[in-house]
Amino acid sequence: MIQYFEGYKPILITTRVTWQLPFHGWYKCNTDGASKGNPGPSSLGFCVRDDEGDVVYARAVDLGVTTNMVAEAKAILQGLEYCVEHDLHPLILETDSLVMKKAIEGEWDPPWVL
Repeated sequence: MIQYFEGYKPILITTRVTWQLPFHGWYKCNTDGASKGNPGPSSLGFCVRDDEGDVVYARAVDLGVTTNMVAEAKAILQGLEYCVEHDLHPLILETDSLVMKKAIEGEWDPPWVL
């Protein structure tokens, strides 16, 4: 087993990801939540940009100790709340959380904690 791991070379696959402007007249809200440990010290952030790519608003919040899923969900919630309160629509929401994407789209049941 030691010989196997000494000779092991991981296969790296890279994918180029680029941020794209929202459509003309639209806004885009990008969200992220993170936890160091699960649960552990957590935070969230989101930013809203207009169709020129200019930042309209950005926020970062220390959440204390929670899970990464709660941090991701709260980032989305706070981002959407801000956009609704400030009439920033039509809106595109982008998140890096596959679980939250699938839950929002109704493909997966959200975890009970959410």
